Amino acid sequence: MSYNTSLLIFLCFSAVSLSTQSFAVYRLLPKSQTDFQAIQRLYKNATDHDLNFWKTGKDKHGFWDVMVDMKNSKYFLDFLQVNDISYIKTIDDVEGLITKHENNKTLSNMFPRLWDDSSSAHYDFHTYGSYQRMTDWMKQLVVKYPKMVQYISIGKTTEGRNIDGVEIGGDSRTKKIFWIDGGIHAREWAAPHTALFFIHQLTSRANEPGIKKLLNEITFVVVPCLNPDGYEFTRSSTNPHVRLWRKNRSKMQCRKDIWGRNRCCRGVDLNRNFDFHFRESGTSDDPCSEIYQGPSPFSEPEAKAVRDALLSQRYKGRTDAYITLHTYSQIWIHPYGHKKDAYPGDIKDLYEVGKKAAQALKRVYGTKYVVGSGADTLYPASGGSEDWAKHEAKVKFVYLLELRPDEKNWDGFILDEKELIPTARETWEGVRVVAEAVLDRIVAGKSTAPRVRTA
Repeated sequence: MSYNTSLLIFLCFSAVSLSTQSFAVYRLLPKSQTDFQAIQRLYKNATDHDLNFWKTGKDKHGFWDVMVDMKNSKYFLDFLQVNDISYIKTIDDVEGLITKHENNKTLSNMFPRLWDDSSSAHYDFHTYGSYQRMTDWMKQLVVKYPKMVQYISIGKTTEGRNIDGVEIGGDSRTKKIFWIDGGIHAREWAAPHTALFFIHQLTSRANEPGIKKLLNEITFVVVPCLNPDGYEFTRSSTNPHVRLWRKNRSKMQCRKDIWGRNRCCRGVDLNRNFDFHFRESGTSDDPCSEIYQGPSPFSEPEAKAVRDALLSQRYKGRTDAYITLHTYSQIWIHPYGHKKDAYPGDIKDLYEVGKKAAQALKRVYGTKYVVGSGADTLYPASGGSEDWAKHEAKVKFVYLLELRPDEKNWDGFILDEKELIPTARETWEGVRVVAEAVLDRIVAGKSTAPRVRTA
């Protein structure tokens, strides 16, 4: 491909990204419990007013980030004025910000793609990739490391895509399982990228003593993108309603809004669809809501795929760790998330390992993580995969990781690509701490196992 052709493609991309729609992000700053309750009412009716809440405050001291379609902003702005809600406008033009990131990506990737050899086991970790690129690379790893890497598919999506991943560590049925997944929420692009980086660390450094020691006892199961339908949908346009899509792409469901209009929307929040205190907190019965939990537990094929894999004969009873990757807020979350002050019986173990993991992560670049339950650090939300994995699948070490940036950042779902490798690298150091904890349990189990007497 010539430089002129590449430049033409870039200019065309820029042109088609233009839109007549304008979206802005406001940060709402409650000053009192009355303000907090008013914002909660606004949040409850968000879909009726085309409001997209990126962040919710857990109490009167927390802030709320909400994306507003400015052509329909009158109700929202009037609400803030009538209720005397303080706010700051953090993003004037969301689509402009998305387009800027896309244009920067196009320029930075233009030349490397000229010489990229797709037949080698190579993945460009400096950029976001398509789901096809992810699966192609994982298949290449199987060819490169046939004794160590096995390609797996745990199910199919609503649109018929395979939900694929890899097992790393050989085909032994006696090893403990360490499960890692990402991308359950479509817009959280850094999560699949980070999971792929973990695969790279485990395979490319397999002969290093520390990694080799882990792989001798543990099989890592990594499914980098649980929601490929949603992920690919977010890649299809810079329109914020598309790029910031959260749910899967399940079939259209309809309901009447507060004005009696028929509103029809697609998608279910997969991290509200698991059978743990289903529909109890932090969810919605509105199919147009970002947190719509679905009609019933495990109604969605993507959630079923995780359930069926963890409860399969292959993994059941062997899985000692489960980590699910999200963005953003920089929080190392342990169960349970359905209500405040609710914890598993082994909370001391979970908290101590989580704290050590956060400390290891911080040593890399100084990034600070909060450790706690989702309900205590963010907001109560039921039906999450991590809570189900702990309570129902009986996994020992279970964590949901909210990656970079911290919650005060105003463009967290549009993480700059220069942050991708640092995010993945520091998180890997934290994950290694959890793997070491699994290894310690294995060693302790062997030392206490009854000896078999021989004649």
